[in-house]
Amino acid sequence: MRRPVVALVLLVALASLFALAGCGGDTPEPADLLEPDPSAVEEQPPAVVDEDPDLSPLEEVVYEPFPREEGALPADIESRLDAGQPMIILFVDRTQTTTDDQEAIIAALQEKYRGLIDLVTFDVGRFVTHDADGRITVNEEINEDDVAAPVARLIDADHLDVRFTPYTVVVDRKGYITWRYRGLSDDKALEREVIRATD
Repeated sequence: MRRPVVALVLLVALASLFALAGCGGDTPEPADLLEPDPSAVEEQPPAVVDEDPDLSPLEEVVYEPFPREEGALPADIESRLDAGQPMIILFVDRTQTTTDDQEAIIAALQEKYRGLIDLVTFDVGRFVTHDADGRITVNEEINEDDVAAPVARLIDADHLDVRFTPYTVVVDRKGYITWRYRGLSDDKALEREVIRATD
């Protein structure tokens, strides 16, 4: 009987020792843990604001018939609309560095979806001027060129309202505009639109 009593007394003594060790000492109070040391806080530099305009988010998502006003369509577009051929229409200025990048994205998609979608490209660079924000203004001399005049009518505010280059328009087989994008487009987003237009 003495052995169990001694073992019990030793067990209670050990438990008390561990309990006291956890309560005493230099353990900081919880409030000390929450308050940061003022000397350790570094001052953060001000956030850098990107001054370049983000062009594409301003473009609204559309699903509307391609404008087919008499005399406003270049023959390359009109023939494809009549045939029900999906197409990517690209307005570029070859003096801009983004033109090559955009054309490379589209070329890769055309290779992947060969025969399903056509590319119609218009280089409007010699007929437009760019302001400080990149907006284009069509020069009057475009109307003197028989081939370019329909393009000028197509990009004006009453039709496609192209204000920046590169400008990409995707048209499905029913002749509806399914997507517009100004600036350099994301290859995955454009691929999604190509699949949708050719479905």
